[in-house]
Amino acid sequence: MRTAVHTGAVTLVGVLLAAGCGSGDGDGDWLRDLRSSASADGGADGDGDAKEPPPSPSTTPPMSDAAYDALLAEAIDPLNAALGLIGKAKSDKAADEAFTAAGTAAGDADRLLRQVDTPDRADLAHQDLLTALAGVSGDLENTEQGRTDGTLCTGKAAVARFGSQKALGTLDAAAQAVSALGYTVDIAVPKFPKETTKRLSNGRMVKDGSRGGRGVLKIDGADQDAVVTFARGGKAAFSVYVRKNSKTQVQRISDGTYTIYFTTGEDWNASARGFNRSCAHEKFEKKAPFKTTTTSTRITYTIFTIGLKTTIGGNSPVAPVAPGDIPK
Repeated sequence: MRTAVHTGAVTLVGVLLAAGCGSGDGDGDWLRDLRSSASADGGADGDGDAKEPPPSPSTTPPMSDAAYDALLAEAIDPLNAALGLIGKAKSDKAADEAFTAAGTAAGDADRLLRQVDTPDRADLAHQDLLTALAGVSGDLENTEQGRTDGTLCTGKAAVARFGSQKALGTLDAAAQAVSALGYTVDIAVPKFPKETTKRLSNGRMVKDGSRGGRGVLKIDGADQDAVVTFARGGKAAFSVYVRKNSKTQVQRISDGTYTIYFTTGEDWNASARGFNRSCAHEKFEKKAPFKTTTTSTRITYTIFTIGLKTTIGGNSPVAPVAPGDIPK
């Protein structure tokens, strides 16, 4: 559990196969059948000279250079188009659709090029091309998985991660080796953005909304950078950036009862107002009440402390939430 202390106003499997034994007559018949068959085929008891040689296997000539050239274009052109879409993707949806299209195109290219009898002079280069295609397929699959499991939280992060892998460069080199033999094949590698590690300063307000009271929020940071959001009535009152293993506080919090959300991750994306990589989105199950009381002699107000690290004995459980459920 994470802590939320309210101070001030609130405190080798083996399988054994047994050979079955039938009656003596049954086994004898079965064995005799084998011997009889062997004799008929020219075994030890038959005439070996009477056995006809097996037919020679049929052979087909390798495909022509022109046919191979056409097959390369059929296989690679759709992949080039899909890679171009990845490079141009500006939104999460566009990136996800481009990665799906590229995965399909890479798989189709592999199937088209694997079951062919290539021209003899292209054999080695062709095998290298297939190996490189498999590598790109693996990178595409891993990138899509990252979008699913939260490792790559945005389309921008997915595009940058895919572009940083080596398989695409290996595929380009393999295509150039095939081209050097006189065939027309080219991998159109887009210019991908670089992965970044952007952060805001500790205590920076991501959103500074309705604050005007006397309440104070103290925050002990997590093992990653985080953004803590205080929400009331389904709307974010304010959000603050907390660097990993750091502390900060927010003052002038207005009276009311708040739901506390927080997101942890790496590489701050200002336009998405979230992290690009390794994201987790959670909320405290208990709400945080802030109250100010004024008498003739004193003013009391709430000072509330939350810890974002999971601790034994923490007094407020947290629950995962969908990114879209955190008020902006």
